Amino acid sequence: MIPFESFSYPLFDLAYRADHEAVLEAFLASPAEDVFGGGLKGLYVHIPFCDTICDFCPFVKSVGSEERIRAYMGALHRELETLGSKPRMAEWTLDAVYIGGGTPSVLSEEQLTALVTTIRKSFRLSPDVEITFEVEPKSATDSKLATMAGLGATRVSFGVQTLDPTVRTLVNLTATLDDVYRTIELSTKHFARTNVDMMVGFPSQTRDSVLAEMDEIGRSGIGSVSVYPVDYVMTMPGWLDRIRRGQIDRPASLAERSDQFHEARAALMKHFDEQNMYCFGTESIAAVRYMFEILYGTYRDECVGVGSGAYSFMRGIASYNTAVESTYVEQAGSGRLPVACTSPGHAYEKGLVFFPKRLSYDLDDMVELGIDETYGEKIARLEDLGLVDVDGRVLRLTEEGKRTYSELMVGFFSDQQQRLYRRVCNRLQSEVGVVTDDEWRSGSARIRSLGAFNAMTKGAARRRSA
Repeated sequence: MIPFESFSYPLFDLAYRADHEAVLEAFLASPAEDVFGGGLKGLYVHIPFCDTICDFCPFVKSVGSEERIRAYMGALHRELETLGSKPRMAEWTLDAVYIGGGTPSVLSEEQLTALVTTIRKSFRLSPDVEITFEVEPKSATDSKLATMAGLGATRVSFGVQTLDPTVRTLVNLTATLDDVYRTIELSTKHFARTNVDMMVGFPSQTRDSVLAEMDEIGRSGIGSVSVYPVDYVMTMPGWLDRIRRGQIDRPASLAERSDQFHEARAALMKHFDEQNMYCFGTESIAAVRYMFEILYGTYRDECVGVGSGAYSFMRGIASYNTAVESTYVEQAGSGRLPVACTSPGHAYEKGLVFFPKRLSYDLDDMVELGIDETYGEKIARLEDLGLVDVDGRVLRLTEEGKRTYSELMVGFFSDQQQRLYRRVCNRLQSEVGVVTDDEWRSGSARIRSLGAFNAMTKGAARRRSA
């Protein structure tokens, strides 16, 4: 496992200087030339308010007053209307809507209703659209969950992270375990699809405690469980400072945390079916469409984000909104696109990059996008190493390959993205201070051993087949 895996793709080229609002306006003003066809479309809606702040959480969030929430929601409605009116968006039919945060369940029932009403007015939704709400145990009341279900939501998900009271206190998870189990009961009452998020690799977590937690949550009655390794590169600086100063125990080594993660996966498979690298559920409950079919999908799959700090990934451009709440409210509320950065470019290899998270990939996609010669030799090498299998026209991750899934993701980066990734890692290595130099070097060596530093093989596949 590499020290930094919680990335979206493509990475942003922060050296790109432009009038980002004008760039995005021009892109959205022209209908797409649907050269390759197909692909799912998703909308992410960010609600950046929480009752309390978990110390490790890296997302854009704060504890908001009623006045600030009202102002933010007004700007959010305006951004939805502005974005939905653009010619490129008028072509879209949304397959998934994900309302996350922060904590959407801090909104009132009236605000929840108004939000979904604006989404439906501003965008065309497919008949089988998946609408997911994130909730938080302290604010997920029976009445709010009933309201969400009545609005057409098809899934709720909430972060438990850990059931260990000591670790919960350590990271300021203020919901009680009674709150957690009450929310599981209420969510399964109103929704056929329910999910909790768990994390492994916190300080003081051990193999035995992780296995006990996975067994307990597996027996809880929840429909699906997602488990993620704690990514110390992406956690909050203040929390990392406390670790560096010795106020919090240092976490186990990266290798030990990797073992915990894979043992947690094995423990969940005693209760659920494996859906992808992170998610486990019953046969009737597929992994969330927005994340694992669109955000972690292929080049064809596109998503747009609204709200402060929200990301968009479309064919030809990636962008993100300003994370400053006051700036967001002013810009979006006045009908402007509140974009802070754009990064033009076509990430044709996106499906391969995220294939290790999804566990399989349709090789016909690679051929149709014209990148088969670029990546053919790399895939053959990984097959020789026993990390992937080619089953007909489907590329599958082997059990051995699952142990190196994060290295494999980076291995499929394009040359330009590889350069950006190395730049980010070099900067983070000096700033994080919790991941050791040896762990960074080990991750780099693992990637090199898979032939991954030059992801673009420059015609090697053509020479192989000649």
